[in-house]
Amino acid sequence: MATVLLTLPGCTKQIEGEDYVARVGNEILTLAEINRLLENTSAFLDSSDAVSQIVEQWITNELLFQEAVSRGLKGDPSVQRLLADNERSVLINALVNRMAATEMGAGPGDSSIRSYYDQNRDQLALREPFVRVRHLVFVDPDSADSVRTILQSLAGEPEETPVLLDLNSRYSSGGPELNSYYPQSQLFARIPGLTEAVNSIEPGEVLPLFAHEDAFHLIQLIDRVPAGTVPSLDMIADELRDRVAIKMRKQLFARQVQRLRTRALSRDDLEIR
Repeated sequence: MATVLLTLPGCTKQIEGEDYVARVGNEILTLAEINRLLENTSAFLDSSDAVSQIVEQWITNELLFQEAVSRGLKGDPSVQRLLADNERSVLINALVNRMAATEMGAGPGDSSIRSYYDQNRDQLALREPFVRVRHLVFVDPDSADSVRTILQSLAGEPEETPVLLDLNSRYSSGGPELNSYYPQSQLFARIPGLTEAVNSIEPGEVLPLFAHEDAFHLIQLIDRVPAGTVPSLDMIADELRDRVAIKMRKQLFARQVQRLRTRALSRDDLEIR
C-alpha cells in the first residue's frame, strides 16, 4: 500500500503521497477520493483511523463488486430492475435537491423562524427538562480538582469572566456546546449514572470528578429549564430552523409537482384512466 501522509490544517483533513492508496484489479482508490471521503468523516475520529476504515471499506466493496460482475449478475433481470429503480431514485432526489437549493437559497430567514415560533408557542412546551452544562476534560486528576475548586468559587459569575473563558478554551471536551441546551435524558445517556447525577444538582453546582475512557471529567450544571416550560426563541432557534426548512421543502415539492402535472396535462402527456 502506498505511504500516506496526513496533515490537519484547521479542521480540514488532507492527504498527500503517491498517486493511489489501494488497487483491486484495474480499479484504484485515489488520494483525491480519499480526501473527498474524509470531508464527511466525524471530526472526533482519529485521522489515521478514518483513512484505514475508508481504505478497508473500499477494498471490501470493490472485491465484492468485481466478483458480482464476474458472475454475470449485471445481466440478471431482477438486478437490472433494481439498477433502473435506483437510477430513477437518484435522479429524482438530485432534481428535488437542485430545486430546493435554487428556490430556498440559504434556507429560512430569521423572520420565518420568529413567525413559526409565535404561531406555535403552545406546541413548543418542553416535554422534559433541558440543561446547559460545562464539560471539561483532563488527563491529570490533580489539575481537575484544582479547576473544580475554581468553578465552585465562580458559580453565578458571567460566562464572559476571563477565568471561565480560559478554562473553557483549555479544557473543552469537544462534546456538549456550552451555549446550547440539551434534553437532560439524552445528554450523557452513554455514561451510566451520569444523567441521574446531573439531575441531582442545582445550577452552578459541579459534580464530583469522575473517570471515563482514560480521562477525568468535570461537569457543571449551568442552567436547567423545567419540563412544561415554553423555551425562548434563542434556545430552540436551530431546531426551529430545521423544522421550517422541512416545511418549506415540502411546500416547494408540492408546488413543483403541481407545475409539472399541469404542464404535462396541457401537452396531453399525462393521462389517468
